[in-house]
Amino acid sequence: MHAPTPGRRPPGRAWRAPCAAALVLALTLTGCDFFSLDPEEEAGSGGEANGQAPALAERVEAGDLPPLEERLPDNPLVVEPVEEVGVYGGTWRSAVLGIGDWPWLGRTVGYENLTRWNTEWTEVVPNLAEEFEYNEDATELTFRLREGLRWSDGEPFTADDIVFAVNDVFNNEDLTPVAAQNPPTAEKVDDTTVVLTFPEPDALWAGHDLLQYQLVNKPRHYLEEFHIDHNPDADQLAEEQGYADWVELFEVKAGVTDSALTWQNPDIPTMNAWQVTEPLADSGRVVLERNPYYWKVDTEGNQLPYIDRVVFDIMQDDEVMLTRALNGDINFHTRHFNTLENRPVLAENRESGGYRFVDLQPGEMNTGVISFNLTHQDAELREVFRDRDFRVAMSLGIDRQSIIDVVYQGQGEPWQAAPRRDTPFFNEELAKQYTEYDVERANALLDEAGYDERNGDGVRVAPGGRALSFTLSVPGDFRPDIVDSMEMVVGFWEELDVDVEMEIEERSLWQDRRENNEHDANVWSGDSGLLDAMYDPRWYAPVHSGESNFAIPWAQWYVSDGNDPRAQEPPREVREHLEIYDELLAEPDPQAREEKMRELLEVSQERFYAIGINLTPPGYGIVAEDFRNVPETMPEAAVYNTPGPTNPEQYFIRQ
Repeated sequence: MHAPTPGRRPPGRAWRAPCAAALVLALTLTGCDFFSLDPEEEAGSGGEANGQAPALAERVEAGDLPPLEERLPDNPLVVEPVEEVGVYGGTWRSAVLGIGDWPWLGRTVGYENLTRWNTEWTEVVPNLAEEFEYNEDATELTFRLREGLRWSDGEPFTADDIVFAVNDVFNNEDLTPVAAQNPPTAEKVDDTTVVLTFPEPDALWAGHDLLQYQLVNKPRHYLEEFHIDHNPDADQLAEEQGYADWVELFEVKAGVTDSALTWQNPDIPTMNAWQVTEPLADSGRVVLERNPYYWKVDTEGNQLPYIDRVVFDIMQDDEVMLTRALNGDINFHTRHFNTLENRPVLAENRESGGYRFVDLQPGEMNTGVISFNLTHQDAELREVFRDRDFRVAMSLGIDRQSIIDVVYQGQGEPWQAAPRRDTPFFNEELAKQYTEYDVERANALLDEAGYDERNGDGVRVAPGGRALSFTLSVPGDFRPDIVDSMEMVVGFWEELDVDVEMEIEERSLWQDRRENNEHDANVWSGDSGLLDAMYDPRWYAPVHSGESNFAIPWAQWYVSDGNDPRAQEPPREVREHLEIYDELLAEPDPQAREEKMRELLEVSQERFYAIGINLTPPGYGIVAEDFRNVPETMPEAAVYNTPGPTNPEQYFIRQ
């Protein structure tokens, strides 16, 4: 391998990102320490910026590739390495658990949006866009792209690509039959400026990576051939290639509704650091190689990425993945096998396997959140579940410390569905209320609520004679610890003379039943414990039509403005709670948004929608000893897209 050649930034104007209130979407004002958006200030001195991978230099010499200065934008993004300027070369070895594990590809080699999270997860910073700003009521969001950006095939990346993705793809009912909530429209101002306009205010949009990702992976010059509005012969083309119509062909080429398809088409140009050369399939592997037009450099002006290629072996068993990790066959990983149960064997094998641990700060705030269905189709059971005293009693009847000791090896603490301590949104009363184990008080609450009579089987009955009997649905192929903890919960509830049957369901069936409002009570892990609490407050208010398990039809009403046929209009007090979130979305000022979030959580505390068990303990990942520039600690959350914000393009393999 060769060390990158030191040099100065490529020629072009410099723009420094403000690290203050002028950056409208900054969530917390911190220094711009990891990124420098002013290459002239950071790159140092020296000759021309000609640092590039040796293989690319050879292609330039052979005339197969333009010189580096023609491939980089005028103002490339400068990434400060975590440890040191790296060396070019090598293969990053990783793994995915079947083709359904494509999100790991997006998190590691696909985290490039118009904006992005900084490494510390405290603010949104420029990325493909070098500037962005909202209007006063958060109904318009303007992006100014870097001048001279190019797709991996060398074609310009401009505002036309964003307009195409927004207007022709995601606002096309044939391609996207289920419209996103509050979908924007796009207007081109010039080649590098585009304005998104929202029907309703959305001050959080610039921090939603999943929404943005779909806008920066739709190259117009490649995809317009398959789009009927740009090619009248698209249906004929689809028929020639064996597809029913242009819509099916476009989906295969672009992956509009199935993101896995994005990784199954090696021909589609990308803005990522690496491009697919061997696509995602049912077996085998996924291979990606360096993008010669990648638009980031290190602090010495050397083009990133350092690593030549990335290989993901496709596995069907996490035990096989664990074995590969123990053998030192995986350079860096933070998913699947890095469980509490596996930590001792991984720790014992570190020296022989040649890897070390990195600490993961979990975004997950609870190992398991129990949701009683407040919108149950059975009126009598719905009335029981909506009784807050009933829910409080059931919470007091759980011996959480026993669960923590037995299932989680003493790690964690009793915790409700509430943000973690190390967030601006920590609410101690919400987190700790009703977490003490108090059978006497639980029984008293149930008696006072009118459930003081028993039937012939010794089970409590409601005033109308309905037995307090229900099913707790548990996804069996998700996490064994949840199954074990719920077995203990059911045992504790039996002591309250409440009849509960735990039903372990196949995950897809479990998902279908909750989305169709067919469950009595269910359990899922408690996401949204860090900054994601504001972006996805699924447990704190019924805002997520697929994940707010305590009242899916209320959430369906919220996201569809009541137009979803499955929706149920919430009671007045719940609608008022949801209005707080609407006000948050309309607030462009970061500090005012945080105040609104705290107000929302205060009401969540009063509503007590769901019951938590245990504060999720810190996690870990593994990193090979020669795999460098990986931070020693990082957040772990879907909204953060671990490890994307740590800049995998600056990882390198030390010789």
